[in-house]
Amino acid sequence: MASLNTLRTRGGVIVSIVIGIALFSFLLGDFMSSGDSYMNANQMEVGEINGTMVEYPEYNSSTNNFTEVVKLMSRKDALSNEEQKQAQDMAWESLIIKYSYQPGFDALGITAGDEETIDMVNGVYRSPVIAGFFANPQTGAFDPMMIKGFLSNLDLDASGRTSLIWSYLKQEMNNQRQMSKYLNLISKGSYITDIEVAHNVEVANNTYSARYVTQDYSSIADSTINISNSEISSYYSKHENKFKQGTSRDIEYVVFDLLPSMTDYEDAAVHIKEIAAEFKESTNPMQYATLNTHSPVDNKYYKSSELSAEIAAALYNNPEAIYGPVMQGDQYTISRLASMKSLPDSLGAKHILLANTDQKVADSIITVLKNGGDFTALSNEFSTDETAKQDGGNLGVFTPEQMIPTFSDACIAEEVGNIFSITTDFGIHVVELTKKTPSIDKAQIVTVTYDVEPSAETQQLVYGEASNFIAAAANSYDSFKTAATESALSKRVARIRNTERQIAGLDQTRELIRWTYSVEKGSVSPIMEIDGDYIVAALTEVAEEGIMPLNQATTTIRATLTKDKKAELIRAKMANATSIDAVATSIGAEVKELKDLKFSSFFIDNIGVEPKLIGAICGGAAENKVSKAVDGMSGVFLFDVNNITVTKDVTMQSERVLLEANSQNYITDRVGMALAEASALTDMRIKFF
Repeated sequence: MASLNTLRTRGGVIVSIVIGIALFSFLLGDFMSSGDSYMNANQMEVGEINGTMVEYPEYNSSTNNFTEVVKLMSRKDALSNEEQKQAQDMAWESLIIKYSYQPGFDALGITAGDEETIDMVNGVYRSPVIAGFFANPQTGAFDPMMIKGFLSNLDLDASGRTSLIWSYLKQEMNNQRQMSKYLNLISKGSYITDIEVAHNVEVANNTYSARYVTQDYSSIADSTINISNSEISSYYSKHENKFKQGTSRDIEYVVFDLLPSMTDYEDAAVHIKEIAAEFKESTNPMQYATLNTHSPVDNKYYKSSELSAEIAAALYNNPEAIYGPVMQGDQYTISRLASMKSLPDSLGAKHILLANTDQKVADSIITVLKNGGDFTALSNEFSTDETAKQDGGNLGVFTPEQMIPTFSDACIAEEVGNIFSITTDFGIHVVELTKKTPSIDKAQIVTVTYDVEPSAETQQLVYGEASNFIAAAANSYDSFKTAATESALSKRVARIRNTERQIAGLDQTRELIRWTYSVEKGSVSPIMEIDGDYIVAALTEVAEEGIMPLNQATTTIRATLTKDKKAELIRAKMANATSIDAVATSIGAEVKELKDLKFSSFFIDNIGVEPKLIGAICGGAAENKVSKAVDGMSGVFLFDVNNITVTKDVTMQSERVLLEANSQNYITDRVGMALAEASALTDMRIKFF
């Protein structure tokens, strides 16, 4: 039991000191030196895990390591914001395992030894981590040849990248195996009894019909219900666990929209006419568009039927024409025909990729293939394209635009069945053309786009409005509210949890989020440029991990107690009921019916989500007998069951299987939540990332 408790065991104030007097600094040098060390240590804390402070250097090192892993596994030189967040979360999870889970696993003797590690890679009980990573991309099935080739390259890769991925995979499969063993250990303590199964079979096979009467809580005015401060305090003391909260910040913010002015639109209209004239006279439309457009140029070739009716009519096979300028929203577009080509819709090919220095090898392979050689065998032996060689070098079917022009042009020039070589930036390709559809005329339509944007003068004007607002707000929330009202600005609200990196409805909000965790409640932010607009925010609420303070919980408690007192008044009216009809008459309500209700129902037709009412009706209520009052979500209910239809659809055996499966799923979910809670996590990475 002590070992299990190991899995359940359980920064500082940021201080900035400026020393202005040299003599004072000298006299107190030793003190300040040690003090600074302490304060810097607190400033560098990114969180706490199971009583261990995690400092920035350790977390940053782990993040950098996982960043490299994600880059290598995704074959990217740079990560998107979402992928970078994934690497940061992977680093945090690894530290949770290190400081929280691993000590308990060690104490329990839950390990993955050397022989087991080998079995996880090559044995019968292969790790899901290995099976997933080394799966054939075409079939999705584990491919032992992929891992064999990967491991054979470990010592040959001087860059260390292969070793880095392998270290990550080994750690992941060991972590997964240890957690699997721990979950199995916990799950053995779960047992479904015969009584549970029998009860569930009964309620699953029963369908209920009932008559009911209800009175809504809204029928009693809130103003008639008196809730004292002592009642609120007493409820808070007895139900503290209901008010657990995580770390979060609440903000209100106003947006100064940075939009083009009328002058900006007028200037853009003049400028686009100049662009249109230049574009029409250009001898190289593609080059002109590439140099002058605001959006990426589309270099694909299209059939006439694939173009819009307007573009096709104006430009198809008409190199002298120009279409536009056309304005949509805040963007002008001008289009021209760049070129016409006779192209196939699709191509198919197999290739063997060699280094640029291996032309003699390529020539030899071509000779062997033309004499009946096996393409798949030669691909497996010589090709450096690890993905294509898994399917005998087959590249599948592709459009000409999907490949680099050098490769596609060479394939278009050949006939199906021809074997030839192509040199590209990737190396020398030995190619066998396997498919080519008939060529048809296609047009390359190139478009110049021009966005109407706020000018520097417009930006200065809007920034000036935001600056005036900042001055009026005077770093005070009360002044912020007054300034927003006087400026007729609509305030927006957001709650930012310490695990979030984005504010709903906004992009590029990291600066604003970091600001909320570095200032005191009531502070007003500087002007921030977000999504092309200027934003000013006020920090309205600060919530730290733990129990919500009474003053913040009061509104919720008052609503709960008000509802409870209303329910008590309604129940008193329904007391001593001899029939549903009598109750309906006494409270001025209508008797209604519900049909085909099962215990598994989520809601009741014409009533809504009422779990207590469903449980009361389907949980063993007697037929033709007035029930006790049920305090529901919307009001108080009284019912009598007038029919129970019994079937034999669900058996003891099928229900036991279902309950056991549900139990295992529940254990998996709850164990993860329990371990996370017991780890006493304080996540303050938001201050840095």
